[in-house]
Amino acid sequence: MATATVEKKELIQLEKEYWRALKDRDVSTAMRLTDFPCIITGPQGVGRVDKQAFAEMMKDPPYTIHKVEVGDDAQVRMLQDDVAVLAYQVHEELTVDGKPVAFDAADSSTWVRRDGRWLCALHTEAIAGDAFGRDRAGSSTSTGGPGRAGTTTSTTPSSEASIQDDERAIRRLVGDWFAATRAGDWTKVLSLMADDVVFMTPDREPFGKKELAEATRSMHDIRLEGTSEIKELTVRGDWAWYRSYLTVTMTPPDGKPKQRSGYVLTIARKKPDGSWVIARDANLLPPM
Repeated sequence: MATATVEKKELIQLEKEYWRALKDRDVSTAMRLTDFPCIITGPQGVGRVDKQAFAEMMKDPPYTIHKVEVGDDAQVRMLQDDVAVLAYQVHEELTVDGKPVAFDAADSSTWVRRDGRWLCALHTEAIAGDAFGRDRAGSSTSTGGPGRAGTTTSTTPSSEASIQDDERAIRRLVGDWFAATRAGDWTKVLSLMADDVVFMTPDREPFGKKELAEATRSMHDIRLEGTSEIKELTVRGDWAWYRSYLTVTMTPPDGKPKQRSGYVLTIARKKPDGSWVIARDANLLPPM
């Protein structure tokens, strides 16, 4: 019992140390405390981040953390001798896109012990409030936890509420794209792009929806997973653009995964029904 109590105290201290590393942008400490590839969940969905992508995210975060207060209500459960779950309430104060942001959240982390060292393998964050999100209808900025989401910027003649609705719709578009890709639902993927979409990549001439549809026919045995961290997002009327850091892992039938990461610049367009689709996409990731 005494040993378990000591380990619980150690895990709480490690969680606080992780937050300090994020606040101080201490890349080496944050990476030392992370089990890669780590899994992150939050308002933008689920992400799987490798060491290279994590380092890039830490070097150029779209936010500055000023204050983090981990609550005294932290709960620790030892699932096994080398696996533990930690949950707690947290108060965060940040600057995002030049604007102050403060919120309360409920966070959890899964820690695993490897070679005698505890490492964070998963982190989740849920912003406090109504369980159905009804009290956040007018909010568009959400950050939290290791590998947090990008900032949001908007300037249009539209009302602030309308802009925020569009921003959330575009983030859902990104989330739906990756969910459909992971599921191999190429019909859904194709529905998320404009008929006149143009994709640009370093290894070929620009191509459109027809060429992508043809390419997906040979990808049924390939598993694709990816994460996208939006660094900037601007909405102007029926058009929007966003800059993101993309990590893609491709696992062919032989089971040997290949991963690449880099920046992407995307233009989205709003359809008459109010939904958003991808209109142009400049993907700077190197070929696999």
